[in-house]
Amino acid sequence: MKLIEDEICPRCKATFTCSKSGKCWCFEIDIPTDIQDSISEKYDTCLCPDCLKILASGTEEV
Repeated sequence: MKLIEDEICPRCKATFTCSKSGKCWCFEIDIPTDIQDSISEKYDTCLCPDCLKILASGTEEV
């Protein structure tokens, strides 16, 4: 039994682990405020590391 269940990225459908009870990997990614706002408007849950890095870089639109 896992203590933390895998999440499914709403953008690419990949599975990943999100540490909701502590400091998650996503805190290590520098995301401009406008992109954070766009992500929050479009998605209700966390994104996988790959998608979050891609969107944070600005190479693809949210």
